[in-house]
Amino acid sequence: MFKKKYLGLAIAATLAAGSAQAFNAESFTVSGYVKNETAALTKDGTFNGQETSATDTTTHNSSGDIIKSESSVKLFVNGDVSEGSSMHAELLLHNDSKAKGSHFKNSDSYTQSEFLRELYIDTSANDWDLRLGKQQVVWGTADGAKFMDMINPTDYREMAQNVMAESRIPVWMLSAEKYLENGANIQFVISQPKQNTFAGLNDDINQSNRSNADLTAGGAATLAYGGAVTGIGHDQGNPFILKGVDTITGQTNGFVNIVPDLGTVAALFGRAFSLNGQSKVGGLNAATHANSATIGFTVGAFNSGTTLAGFGAAFDAANGAGGDFTTLNFGNNAGFYGGGVPTGQQALGGFAAMFPSSNLLNTDAAINSTFEYMDRTSFGTFDAFAYATSEYKIVEPDDADTNLAFRFKDTTSNGTNYSLAYSYNYDPNPVIDVSWRDQAGNKLTVNRGAAFNTGDRFTSVLTLSGGSQAAYGGKAIDDATGTAAILRFEQTLERVHNLGASADFAIETDSFGPVVIRTEGVYTKDARTPVIDRGALSIGDLPAALKMLKGDKFKYVIGADVSVLTDMMMSAQFIQERNLDFIDNPDQDFDGSSCSAAGRVAVAANCGVYTADFASMHLTNGLKKGIENKEFYSLFLSKPFGASGEGRWNNILMLEEGGGRWNRFDVEYSITNDLIGTVEYNKYWGDDNSQFGQLEAASNIQLGLKYLFE
Repeated sequence: MFKKKYLGLAIAATLAAGSAQAFNAESFTVSGYVKNETAALTKDGTFNGQETSATDTTTHNSSGDIIKSESSVKLFVNGDVSEGSSMHAELLLHNDSKAKGSHFKNSDSYTQSEFLRELYIDTSANDWDLRLGKQQVVWGTADGAKFMDMINPTDYREMAQNVMAESRIPVWMLSAEKYLENGANIQFVISQPKQNTFAGLNDDINQSNRSNADLTAGGAATLAYGGAVTGIGHDQGNPFILKGVDTITGQTNGFVNIVPDLGTVAALFGRAFSLNGQSKVGGLNAATHANSATIGFTVGAFNSGTTLAGFGAAFDAANGAGGDFTTLNFGNNAGFYGGGVPTGQQALGGFAAMFPSSNLLNTDAAINSTFEYMDRTSFGTFDAFAYATSEYKIVEPDDADTNLAFRFKDTTSNGTNYSLAYSYNYDPNPVIDVSWRDQAGNKLTVNRGAAFNTGDRFTSVLTLSGGSQAAYGGKAIDDATGTAAILRFEQTLERVHNLGASADFAIETDSFGPVVIRTEGVYTKDARTPVIDRGALSIGDLPAALKMLKGDKFKYVIGADVSVLTDMMMSAQFIQERNLDFIDNPDQDFDGSSCSAAGRVAVAANCGVYTADFASMHLTNGLKKGIENKEFYSLFLSKPFGASGEGRWNNILMLEEGGGRWNRFDVEYSITNDLIGTVEYNKYWGDDNSQFGQLEAASNIQLGLKYLFE
């Protein structure tokens, strides 16, 4: 298998050979530029992931706030290294004093601000042109979208605001290209697999264990609430964190940070549900209680402002309405909540209120907090969660893994340019795998007990098994046979097959002159998309609640380019992304049966299996379902101005199905031959649960100044 270290050795050998044979320092040229870009918000608002509590409605940002102050120096080095061979290098010094997260502040590996952007050798062998080194390969022509560009990953730290040449991430590769006798071109590429970079979802994330409780064990465990999860708020305050990312890594709504709070609440449940007067913390297992029906308590039933005993007919029949509540270890009833037995919501709220950084409990009408999504999670299941912690791990392809790509390009006799491309590569979009682990990192099995109806909720009690322990969670506290489980979010890349094609041709018209029609499309096999199982989430089966499943996709663009008025280029595009394995089963419950089956009360609102919108799914919008065949429309205008064409303005408008809108207007003007000024205005608006509309608070105006030198 090809290894990227071999590529480095080949480049080093080529440079050494060139130095020994015909290296001439005078043949090298150095050019570049110094640039500053400063961006300020144009409206008040709050970014995704910026909340500090579930009920915080404070405006965190004001119009005029500076969100970017980026200074950079870029150098281009070119020269001959031997007869028939040349070298190119692109170096970048970068600092953004306003960036959130160290990954974006300075030069960092495999981002758009990496110090060594490009370094490659151009040479030839037989009839092949070879380019070895760190580089970009561009096959696509679409405006604002990457379809045929299937080799280099992209840095989306500023969404689509940056031009592709800057946001594209160069990687190490070998490109071999040859022109055939009939003029056709073939190209083979072996490249290094790397991931796309997103705000809130990148290599800068804290990968240590996250907890907020003292895990001291042995006999009666000592529970000490630590107050904050370690590593919370990844890239918090970045204007371009998407809701889907916030659902995974965000401080308030991100499950990687919510899970430790659930673990601590579960431990508190275990203590509270010990029999009154007992000092040991036995959890909620049947051995602790005379009546094992307590394990059937559900969060949804417990979350009631008026009910003391809405925990199921079986429990009430055995204990009387609310009977066992008076025997639980909530403290003496006298003086507790005004001298009476607490309601379920009072008790649950007492626990949840301890965690201001997590969206656990929200009692408004909307389903927008963790306990509301987990309304059918039994207290027996929470027993397995006691003291649970979480972790986020990034597992990238190793040095032995490579991407392979091929393209054929030709022109027909009537002037149509076309290309065919294939790649077997790692999809650069990250895949998130969720699993329970023991302390040694071994994967655990989630066991579902028999489904049953409490009289109020249809549920199942979950346990964890496998790994190095006999039991996990609350059961471990008394007999030391178990330990706290870890919920791991593992970010990986997975292989896909891409088959693409493109074509363009010109049509002569009387009114507009030549109109160029272009199209490109890519069929992707085995792409991973998030699938939400609301029933599994409702009973607390977190690994089953969010899975990224294989499926096939087809995305394409049809565009037309024409010159209108005086030298104004106009380009219109229709873009569609088709999910060929879209899932939408709104009546499927966690056990595969119907959500509307007889005897299931309060199930329909938290049920169903569907493909989610990875960009927009969030606790605040019902973990939004995706669109099976999503459409975008774009219009791009570009026109020079000035007596000698020293300026140019551009405008791109993107309309998203679902109500999202983005418009970028920019002007570039050559003040002198060496000094260029720029102004750019980005406006986002529309439905706040769309890809563009959710970024409305990030609308900004940017000023730039670039000095060229040689």
